[in-house]
Amino acid sequence: MKTSPGPQYLIYGAGAIGSVLGGFLHKVGGSVTLAGRGEHFRALSKKGLEITGIWGEHFVPPEEVELLSDRMRAKRFSVILLCVKSKDTLASVAEAAPLLEDGGIMISMQNGLNNWEALSERVGEERTVGARVIFGAEVINPGLVRVTVNADDVLLGEPFLPVNRNLLERVQRDLSSSGIPTRVVDKKEIWAAIWGKVLYNCSLNPLGALLEVPYGKLGENVETREIMRQVIREIFLVIRAKGIEVPYRDGEEYFHFLLEMLLPPTVDHRASMLQDILAGRKTEIDALNGAISRYGREYGLPTSYNDLLTALIKFKEEKNSSSSLTEQH
Repeated sequence: MKTSPGPQYLIYGAGAIGSVLGGFLHKVGGSVTLAGRGEHFRALSKKGLEITGIWGEHFVPPEEVELLSDRMRAKRFSVILLCVKSKDTLASVAEAAPLLEDGGIMISMQNGLNNWEALSERVGEERTVGARVIFGAEVINPGLVRVTVNADDVLLGEPFLPVNRNLLERVQRDLSSSGIPTRVVDKKEIWAAIWGKVLYNCSLNPLGALLEVPYGKLGENVETREIMRQVIREIFLVIRAKGIEVPYRDGEEYFHFLLEMLLPPTVDHRASMLQDILAGRKTEIDALNGAISRYGREYGLPTSYNDLLTALIKFKEEKNSSSSLTEQH
């Protein structure tokens, strides 16, 4: 994409979210390179990148789409936005880390837990930035992405050590001026934000996938509401054990906040886990409810609801994956 004297951006994982980030940075003249795989990624150099939805229409012509190629492996980028699924974090960080400048930053734009730790182990805590991304996007057709919902600003923060602050603030300005509301927050707030999103995802995503209903239906039913309540209660046990500060007094307060404030704008939203399962892909369950189960074992805490949801999602993953293989034969 177009070059500028600003940061050299690499979008590592140009799926729905990564394509939106790259396409919008292109709007403000950012130097953007995309890395990815699959039919959508292959279509970008032929058809260009079209973005539609709640943030308006934007098109990057194919001749302006810069894709990471073998000949570019010697290039170094000042900012790498890691946009892959959590299950691909370790492999992707290993591949992307050699492409990061010494004074650069790698930003996890991902769902789930333990992604930031994986980044820091590979590139160093002084080059690791955590993000809370809470807008939604989906690939409609190869080359076409729709922004579906935005619940709040993108948050950027330093989860471990101070990073290149000038560069971090430049990323914030570039994203904000492109039309993606973004703020830099302190260490305490970025950790609270990622755990807030974990609470939201763990209580809704697996249930929506297992029952194959939009989020609104989960809030209407007394049985599913109770399951959500218990999932949240268990997560708060882990939050307290880990010493994480969140802006909710306890699980009961968050549960009511979820029902009254977070569910209404997303009543028609379908779980990303369901989309993954229907496509025969692995989900992010291990970085969500599965991570809560692991922490439960580590701290000796009861997490039976999270354990059960994790096991059921894994069964459904395997069932659908087996069905897809059978159909291909």
